[in-house]
Amino acid sequence: MRSFSIRGFLVMLMSVLGASAFAQDDPNLRNPTIYVVEQEDAIAHYVVGDEAWGNVMVTLGLLRDQGPEQDQAIADQLWQRRDINPPIFLYEVTRRVADTDPVRALEAYFLARGRILYDASRCLDSTALSVVDAAAVFAGDDLVDLMQSDPDRLEASLANVYNGGELFTGQASPWWACSFGDAAYIAATNEAAMPGNQWLKTEMRWQESRDLVSNNTQYMLELIRAGIEAQNE
Repeated sequence: MRSFSIRGFLVMLMSVLGASAFAQDDPNLRNPTIYVVEQEDAIAHYVVGDEAWGNVMVTLGLLRDQGPEQDQAIADQLWQRRDINPPIFLYEVTRRVADTDPVRALEAYFLARGRILYDASRCLDSTALSVVDAAAVFAGDDLVDLMQSDPDRLEASLANVYNGGELFTGQASPWWACSFGDAAYIAATNEAAMPGNQWLKTEMRWQESRDLVSNNTQYMLELIRAGIEAQNE
């Protein structure tokens, strides 16, 4: 009876400390909260904390407030920090240099898209995959015309990204993407911490995500090449 009591006490202690003392050693522990923004027609709720989706939106908004006279300087800085920042910031490179440096704009776009898909696919919450489409709107209104204007340039830019070895060299945590999902929102509304094992797949499963991105990128490349071939017939 005594041993059972001690064992029960240890189990209870482990459950209590699991989200506190032991979580202190978890580099992926996150503490999401909700930030409310009142807009003209609606109220928006953003998950913030530890560079979550809401924090990224604030930083991106500040960047977009900078005028076109800052295009090259901002694009250069964001490109230099492409392995440090969350990949959504590469869409700001695309937006700012679409007219002046179309090759860089396209490569930034394709690199961003691949890395964003990689980040989102490593999230345990499958609803975080919605961030792929949500982020794409920040690439700018000129992207469609840019992609349609020169198929050969489009193919070369995507091929450079596919073969360049940079799709998986980003160092930013995928939390920015995972915090877009429902699980992070629910945790934030309940002021609950999220240890890494509640939002991020184990590294043993990351190869699945890399395969997904590689196959998706290769498929896009094959579609572009098929379109070019059809035009040349």
